Amino acid sequence: MNTANEGRHGHIDALKGAGILLVVFGHLIEKPSANSMLLQMVYIDIYSFHMPLFVFLAGIFARDTLKGRDYRKIVWTLFFPLVVFQAIYLAVGWMTGWYSYSIFTPYWILWFIASMIGWRILLPLLASPAGLLIALGGAVLVGYDDTVGYALSASRTIYFLPFFVLGHLYGLPLVETAKRHRLVFSCLFAATMLVVTLWWQHGLDGSALTGSRDYGSAPPSSAFHGLARFLLIGLGLAALIGFSAVIPRKSAVLEWLGERSLSIYLLHGLAVMLLVSAGVLDLIPQPLLLPVLVVFAVLISAASALFDAPLRRIFSPPAASTGMNDLAAGWQKYR
Repeated sequence: MNTANEGRHGHIDALKGAGILLVVFGHLIEKPSANSMLLQMVYIDIYSFHMPLFVFLAGIFARDTLKGRDYRKIVWTLFFPLVVFQAIYLAVGWMTGWYSYSIFTPYWILWFIASMIGWRILLPLLASPAGLLIALGGAVLVGYDDTVGYALSASRTIYFLPFFVLGHLYGLPLVETAKRHRLVFSCLFAATMLVVTLWWQHGLDGSALTGSRDYGSAPPSSAFHGLARFLLIGLGLAALIGFSAVIPRKSAVLEWLGERSLSIYLLHGLAVMLLVSAGVLDLIPQPLLLPVLVVFAVLISAASALFDAPLRRIFSPPAASTGMNDLAAGWQKYR
């Protein structure tokens, strides 16, 4: 079981900061990557581990019991933001011609918030090595059921659940081990990215990395789908642990972003939708697209982080405001 303390953990915040930059960048290149093999490769590599990383880190600070205050936190810091931003994203999506979603399907990036509610509720039942095996089995088996999909983020909740449980049980020791052996685990990260890239070049469907689709619509391989998904989960785990060694132990900028990762997550999608629908990215010369999008990702993340304090105030339980100093309690600090 994790032994995270009540205070902030600098390296974990730095990992969140680096991870949220990858999330923003990944969403920026999502549509432009259709016209660039390089962007497609970068997109696949990012998606192989960046959401497993966030789920794993969220599990580190999650409680394995649920009491009255925990339910209040779930409602105020997760459910209410999900409802509010679902309405906002549906409206902006309609205005910009972005993806079309039903009202009961978390809009695009909001699946994580919906799934976080599910993970928090399920954790008390699975916070053990046996529970981890059950979660892993569910993640593999759900791919055979074509009735479990985007609705209520059910498929992704089940697919990423092992990372949440693993983070809760062994997260900090694994991160600390990566920090102590940085060269070894940095090489592991590089090797994992190479394997993912080669697998993609030989038929891996990128949609299989999202956990949102069944084997019939997004097969990870031409045969042995369950085994292939198991290997994908293993590669995601290896990559996120290796990434923990790549990110420096101390980084004021990354820590600042990591402390505000939930506000960035909630808001950045709106900026991406507006930029893409307005045709701004089409004006960038192809040779400059990658570096310019990196700059955009940093600027969008920094701008979104400035709204962290107002969002905390809006989505804090009124009966527990002194103990809820961080909107990200549901995201990173359920204790």
